[in-house]
Amino acid sequence: MDTDSKGNEKINRMNYEICVLHALKDKLKCREIWVTGADRYRNPDHHLPSDFLKRREEHYAVLKLPLNVEEKITELQEEMHEKLTMLDQGLPKNEKVSISEYRGGWISVADSDVQPEPKRLAYLKQEIANRWWMTNLTDILKETDLRVGFTDLFQTLATYERLDRKTIQKRLLLCLFGLGTNTGLKRVSSGNPDVTYKDLLYIKRKLSTKIT
Repeated sequence: MDTDSKGNEKINRMNYEICVLHALKDKLKCREIWVTGADRYRNPDHHLPSDFLKRREEHYAVLKLPLNVEEKITELQEEMHEKLTMLDQGLPKNEKVSISEYRGGWISVADSDVQPEPKRLAYLKQEIANRWWMTNLTDILKETDLRVGFTDLFQTLATYERLDRKTIQKRLLLCLFGLGTNTGLKRVSSGNPDVTYKDLLYIKRKLSTKIT
């Protein structure tokens, strides 16, 4: 409730509208609500083959899933219990993880050690150089994205995206190139005057679930 300039109480509709939009977003993601005529948020039944019910056993066999849903739920619960137990027992002994008393216990994770360059990466670079010696690796990466649009699958961890997809595409490709080749984000950003190191760090942090 809010109070206006005259001292009268009124309902703040904006708070309720935001809650509705958040709930709608969550339901759309898990397909509990769908949009008629949409593609990404269409009826989840349309994702299944038209003969799914008739060939249910065959489809489940290909997916290697049990027909009884309780078996799958039990399996997932056991796996979750095992992983949580491993986390509970291993977290206090992990030297790279510390839990502070700040605000109820913040978890800090130390930076990972620099990994050695994969041996196959050198072979890949050599093969690319032999086939397309006048073509830059970043050009191949960009051309691949223009054909299949794989960068569209990288979704932000934030509530919404402030940048347009064209800007995100360029910075994401530079991040993938810098991390995948061990070139580093600083060296990649130095060769692009319109992209800074902080810009690439932002993309890496917001899309960290996809960049490994």
